[in-house]
Amino acid sequence: MATAAGREPPEDGFPGTPTAAMKSIDCYPAMLTTSAGIWLGDNPLRFSLPILFYQIIIIFVVSNLTHVVLARLRQPLVMSQIVAGMLLGPSFLGRNMWLPKELFPRQSFEQLETIAVFSMMIFLFVIGVKADLGMIPKAGKKAVFIAVLGTLLPYVSVYGMVTALKHELPPRFRNTPLLLVMSDKWCLTSYAVLSCFLSDLDLLTSKLGRLAMSATLIADFIHLFADACIGTYLLAAKQGDPMKGITGPVAFFGMVGFIMLIMRPLVLWLIRRTPEGALLSEASQVAVLLMALACGLMSSIIGFDFFAGPFFFGLVLPGGAPLGTTLVERVRLVTGLLMPVSMALAGLRMDLASVTEPAQWAWLEGFMVLCVVAKFVGVILPCAYCNMPHRESVSLALMMITKGIYEVGNALGWRQAQLVDDQLYTVIIISIFVFGGSTAPLVKYLYRPEDRYVAFKRRTLQHATPDDELRILACVHGQDNVNPVLALLEATGPSPDAPICVYLLHLIQLVGRADAVIHLHKIKNATTSSWATTQSESDRIANAFRLFEKQYPGGISVLPYVSISPYSTMHDDICCLALDKKTTLVIVPFHKRIGDDDSISSANDAIQAVNLNVLQYAPCSVGIFVEHGLSDGASLLHHVAVYFLGGADDREALAYGVRMVERAAASLTVVRFLPPKEWREDGWEERLDDKMLMQYRQEWVDEKRVMYREEEAKDGEAMVRVIHETSPEFSLLIVGRREGKESLMTAGMSMWSEYPELGVIGDMLASTDFGGEASTLVVQQQRRVTGEQSMDNLEPTPIHIGKRVVPRDEDDDY
Repeated sequence: MATAAGREPPEDGFPGTPTAAMKSIDCYPAMLTTSAGIWLGDNPLRFSLPILFYQIIIIFVVSNLTHVVLARLRQPLVMSQIVAGMLLGPSFLGRNMWLPKELFPRQSFEQLETIAVFSMMIFLFVIGVKADLGMIPKAGKKAVFIAVLGTLLPYVSVYGMVTALKHELPPRFRNTPLLLVMSDKWCLTSYAVLSCFLSDLDLLTSKLGRLAMSATLIADFIHLFADACIGTYLLAAKQGDPMKGITGPVAFFGMVGFIMLIMRPLVLWLIRRTPEGALLSEASQVAVLLMALACGLMSSIIGFDFFAGPFFFGLVLPGGAPLGTTLVERVRLVTGLLMPVSMALAGLRMDLASVTEPAQWAWLEGFMVLCVVAKFVGVILPCAYCNMPHRESVSLALMMITKGIYEVGNALGWRQAQLVDDQLYTVIIISIFVFGGSTAPLVKYLYRPEDRYVAFKRRTLQHATPDDELRILACVHGQDNVNPVLALLEATGPSPDAPICVYLLHLIQLVGRADAVIHLHKIKNATTSSWATTQSESDRIANAFRLFEKQYPGGISVLPYVSISPYSTMHDDICCLALDKKTTLVIVPFHKRIGDDDSISSANDAIQAVNLNVLQYAPCSVGIFVEHGLSDGASLLHHVAVYFLGGADDREALAYGVRMVERAAASLTVVRFLPPKEWREDGWEERLDDKMLMQYRQEWVDEKRVMYREEEAKDGEAMVRVIHETSPEFSLLIVGRREGKESLMTAGMSMWSEYPELGVIGDMLASTDFGGEASTLVVQQQRRVTGEQSMDNLEPTPIHIGKRVVPRDEDDDY
């Protein structure tokens, strides 16, 4: 390897660019690209393309193996990739001279750096597309205060300390702008870093997650323009030529104008040419990616970070379908294969053996800690002013000080520009790992969004006050769920005497966006002839429910909402809306659709996970609706049966059946299964069951429209036989979930259960082997109530349901 002295940097170079502070250039012998093969005596490791393939494979394997271990410690994927590079670098395995000489020679790093730059630009462009600039005008004062104070306080703190200790600093820091450049970058919370951080922790839809994303986007957007105007002018003024400081902002705003006036309209034109629900064509996708790379080239030419242009270009483009969806679907090569190379390169460049001068690196570490602590305080203060709970304030501050991809990219740029040597670079990467790696487990421990979904009152059908408005949260994933839910609402019996308020929630998977949103659906007026063809799926779903609302004036009101979130956190929006609107029942569709021929026409296992989470965290009762033949809207649910085995869930199912027969023109049959007399128990639950059923028989049973029958079953086989014989008479079967409740009649059935969210009876009814034609509603009574008391020694007191009186089985706050 030969080393030649490099030219001095131009006076108008900006910190962070490849030409700034350049002192030397490393020269390497040229490498051929491809090998003729081992059969002709070539060593593939002496050629650039084979060795690049080897490096990518090794980095990919080691990164994933490292993440298998670190994921158990709640570490983000980025940290695992950095550690993988560290393991392969001179700090560990690289001490064996064979590895750096054969697989990671210095001359091959140029290829890895090119891949790192390319993947970083594409990755940040995709993150920009996923972001929603509409969050900025919608952000509240709290987000603005956090963004401003959380950014200014760390920068001012470092600047003030540098000024105060100017004569005490070592020459390396006194004669270079490293400390101020570091504080300028570290005072921010990168939107790209935070969105990946929250996604890894499944906190995108949480209250703090949305607040952190809003504050970060505001700070990043303001900093982008402030850095372009103020930063470049002050730098040029310090060099003695303020006029040069004007060319930087002018060039930046020229790039912004070109993006807004030329590139953005062109991309919007490509989007309009794409049919609804389809992805961008290959040609359109390539054109968009080329424009993103061109933005990186422009931003680098005018003296800014190469990823500033692609990120801003992505910000001004619409996220979601079809652009965001296309990028997420087709650019997985970058995030899955090339980004690990980029992050591992940061670890490969580290050398722990170079950290030998505490008098040098301790100063840098001290200022980095000062910057992080000042930002932590800058987030805590607005939270305290807004009376946020201490636990949430600390969690939000930890989110805002996390480090990751953005800081790694800056460190690589500083090293390339020789603002830092190997020792300081290693210290910076270690600091990134410490701050980025420690915040994830702390946030996971401190902040649990599900703790908020605990009601302070009983919200069940059984405990509902007579003639009060019944509030139902009806969830749909698509148009196929609309008719079944409408049929169930019709069977519930909306009337002016006992109205129903339906909160419709259209659940959409978050794809091509970084910010999860939930908002009230806006009513669109049909002002053009093409309105019907330009409706979105949410419009059509909302319109179907509004037409249903008009059929029952005064009996039902519908408020449609739209939730866009990943499946892993979709239950957060459901539970949060149910808690906020004080609903009594949440209705969610089963994750499989059963066709008329008893075949599974569609299935989505991610929806099954959503349903399980809703059952676990819901602040009210939950019903999982397994529809059968209702998608076409031709069938009605007028013949209802409740299969009653006992327990709180079965009592809730009976309460719903009573509501239907009281308010709607439906028939109801309650079939109670009893074990043989010698096996019966006389416990608390059994007494509650007896009293509720006695009340039902006395007040409702007329042997015409409302019936009651008891069946003795000594085992599951006898019970299944009765259900199989009686179920064809009904169009809707209501059963309790009865999770964790075993009896002689259900013993052993759970071993064959395929759907735990339905319970053993619901699972049997939903099975295609059962062969039933009726739809099934599986009910779980509210579980999570704050301040519940033990009922072991309390006598049941009566409460009202509908117009009748039934015994209360648990204490409540009414």
